[in-house]
Amino acid sequence: MGAPMASARTACPQCHGSGVVDLMDLLYSPQVDYLRCSSCGCWWTVPKNTDGPATRCSFGTPANPKTAGA
Repeated sequence: MGAPMASARTACPQCHGSGVVDLMDLLYSPQVDYLRCSSCGCWWTVPKNTDGPATRCSFGTPANPKTAGA
């Protein structure tokens, strides 16, 4: 058996960093909880009140449209 999987609430599914920010106070859904990585900017969801599986919403920090292409 391999090592146990880290919780999607404590480790980023993209960079595996531990800087996970719970967005419960900003984004509400009755089915999922939204999370974001403070290191790489990835956003993901997990089913409400569970540790996973993570479903990625966005990778990296979105470009600022005012500076993109500058």
